Amino acid sequence: MTSIKVGDEFLRVPKLDAAGNNWVIYRDRLMWAVDARGLLKHLNGTGSEPVNPVPVLASPEDLKEWHQGEAVVKQQIAGTIPDSVRATSRCVIGASKEPLRGY
Repeated sequence: MTSIKVGDEFLRVPKLDAAGNNWVIYRDRLMWAVDARGLLKHLNGTGSEPVNPVPVLASPEDLKEWHQGEAVVKQQIAGTIPDSVRATSRCVIGASKEPLRGY
């Protein structure tokens, strides 16, 4: 079996145009790049932060992994949208808190 190494070029997402002209391409490429990293649940709203009322349910490692995934997805979005869009969406970019829908 051949293993495929996911490199930076493979995960590159085009910059979102400030007018949103390339929204569909941007959205799809962003979702594919995040999915390739195994973090799609952070973007599409299907995941949730582990709770730790009982240590058996969510370990500190689970919480750390979740927060790292959130940070990666937020950075992927923030690094590919214009500053003007980022300024208006800053409170919305909470990765899994708001699924990626429209522009």
